[in-house]
Amino acid sequence: MIRQTLGAFALAGGLLCAAADIEIRQPGYIFQVDNGQAVIRDAAGNRLLQLGDLRIGWGAPQSGVGVSAERIGNDRVKISYETKNDPTGKVSFGAVYTVKPERIDAEYTLTAPKGINVGGTQLTVRPLDATRKGKELYKSGLWTEHAGGGVPFEVRDGYFRPFNGKASTLWMLVTGNHSWNDHHTQHLNFKKRDKDSDTYVADASFFVTPPDTSGAAAAARFHGRPVALTLSTGRDFNLFETGNIPAELKLALANTSGRELRNIALTVSARDYDGNLPLDRRETVTLAPGEEKEYIFPLPAGKRELYFAEAAATVDGRRYFTRTNVAVLPPHRFEHKDRSIFGIAAFFPTPSREAALALLNRLGVRHLRHDDNRKLPPEYGMIAFAHGNVKRTQWPDPEQRRRELDKLLAGFDAAGNPIYEFGNEWNMSTKGKSTGDAKKREAAQCYADWYKTIDQVRKENGRKVKIYSLGLAGQDTGFLKLLKEFGAYDLLDGIAFHPGRGNQTPDNPRRDWNYIGTIRAYRKLVKELGDKPLIITEAYAATHPNDWWKDSYRQSGDNILLTLALALAEGMESVQVYQLNDSTWHDIGGVNPKDVEYHYGMLMRDLSLKPAAMAYAATAEELDGAKFLKYLEFKARGDEEVKGMLFDTPRGDLAILYDRIDGYFQSRNTPDFKHAEPWVKAWPTERNHVFKAAGGEVTVIDSIGRARKIPAADGKVTLKLSGSPVMVYGLDLR
Repeated sequence: MIRQTLGAFALAGGLLCAAADIEIRQPGYIFQVDNGQAVIRDAAGNRLLQLGDLRIGWGAPQSGVGVSAERIGNDRVKISYETKNDPTGKVSFGAVYTVKPERIDAEYTLTAPKGINVGGTQLTVRPLDATRKGKELYKSGLWTEHAGGGVPFEVRDGYFRPFNGKASTLWMLVTGNHSWNDHHTQHLNFKKRDKDSDTYVADASFFVTPPDTSGAAAAARFHGRPVALTLSTGRDFNLFETGNIPAELKLALANTSGRELRNIALTVSARDYDGNLPLDRRETVTLAPGEEKEYIFPLPAGKRELYFAEAAATVDGRRYFTRTNVAVLPPHRFEHKDRSIFGIAAFFPTPSREAALALLNRLGVRHLRHDDNRKLPPEYGMIAFAHGNVKRTQWPDPEQRRRELDKLLAGFDAAGNPIYEFGNEWNMSTKGKSTGDAKKREAAQCYADWYKTIDQVRKENGRKVKIYSLGLAGQDTGFLKLLKEFGAYDLLDGIAFHPGRGNQTPDNPRRDWNYIGTIRAYRKLVKELGDKPLIITEAYAATHPNDWWKDSYRQSGDNILLTLALALAEGMESVQVYQLNDSTWHDIGGVNPKDVEYHYGMLMRDLSLKPAAMAYAATAEELDGAKFLKYLEFKARGDEEVKGMLFDTPRGDLAILYDRIDGYFQSRNTPDFKHAEPWVKAWPTERNHVFKAAGGEVTVIDSIGRARKIPAADGKVTLKLSGSPVMVYGLDLR
């Protein structure tokens, strides 16, 4: 139905309404143009949202109210807006709203001559009457099968902002920068219509749902998917404590098709770390339009385990699915955390800061790369360092630079930070260059000058914080040699660095873009230039799906164990894993399958634990209070490729053992590369090896912390080893 009001007259085949109303009714909402502004109401007539003028931003021309509204056909409305503060007289803004039964699609057109920056342009999206803007953006990820049979992954399915009304919810598909918004504006991503044009276009979409519609159901409805599936547990991080009460996996299955769905083929499964199926349910489901069914499935929680859960619904021959992980850990108290070197380089305050810190405490984290010690629970025994980058050209006035640096140092002292990591990866662009390279020398000289200044400011003002070097990217001993040449090295309180690692295990002794080789190169250099403590402020176990250069989920667990143990063995002052969460600071909880930066976390995007997080906890537990004794080598025939480390712990000698018969490289760069599922063993070869036992049995602990007893006979025990490390108590290896 279309309602025309006073003042309407025909023009150019359309219907022009000067200072008048246009109304289009759809089954679930009403779209109006009211006094030059687009307004969306729910089906009952309650006003939800006003769409209107534009903020081009930063003192540029602005658009005001609509001055004309033209209906184009039955379901499209064109609005032209007045322009203010436009000295060029060439700026114009208009909108075309296509009003469909299921949603409103908006196309915005902005004409602006060269010299006007449209990058920060924001659209008015003003909640009306009882409508309230939702606190959280729903970032939808759609689980997708890998074309080559690799591990499934999420693709970006849309970021949706809810506006909660009296009797319904209006959702906006945010296509601009989701972070650039306030109570009544949202950024639009304007792009040139063509490269030589002064015309820019942007789009957005809006749709209305019942008030209790979940974000997953709203996203499915928007994209025309017939069902939405959500797996959860009701627990932060899907983490349960061991005990007699089973863990509970919850499934919500919603019909988003608008019609009755019969014969939905539903499957729900959960595999443990060995690939067993403690949960494997199949049933046929019928759902009425809009109906949502909830299911609860028990999972064994009697012992430490990591489950990989999947729910799938097949409708009209097409399969829709979702995944999550469920972890079971025993309660644990770290008795020697004051001696721990294990840390985290970054974490997000999700689902809350309190919950995130509690998880870090359970994992065994001692050091935080940057935080305020006054705001940390003292019972966790954590110590926060300080970290911050500066631009090379920042604060060009020397006196201002000194004042600003002293403000930083004073803040770190107030926060109780013992160490300040000053700068980040200034050497990245010249990392592979020789010390004679002009740009490398320029970068090192610049940093040396900065460091001399901050060191002088610290001493003059009596600041206590120790100042370590910038976090050096990779193995760049040349940069440190130049700092020595330029007179800054001897002033450094310590060296921070980031040992890179690609498709090889952390223990590969090669001295290139790898972990242990980089550590040893810096250790050797500081012995030559002047001994300094070394801290690793970014250590990696990224899990970018089906990327040959990155770990699989299972490999990340193995490699976190080795990353932490090797750092302790090599005498590092701290090793900080980058990072706790998947996604990035500018898009917390976001989805981007193409950007590896979204996949560095030890948690999945939904905050469930990866094998890496389980391995961090297991390693921290077994190395609690540990002292490194020696690297293990075996000369017997057939044992030459067995590698390991031996630690003295309060619980007895702990050996970390693995067999490198398959080498140090986890993968090869092939066109059809794919990662295996996390319950599939990471290495093809397993071999038996005989060791001297100290008693009647040994305890073998895998990388995620699951322990088993193996009896010894005649003072010997046989262990089956592969490239995946295990931690073993009860061997006689001194």
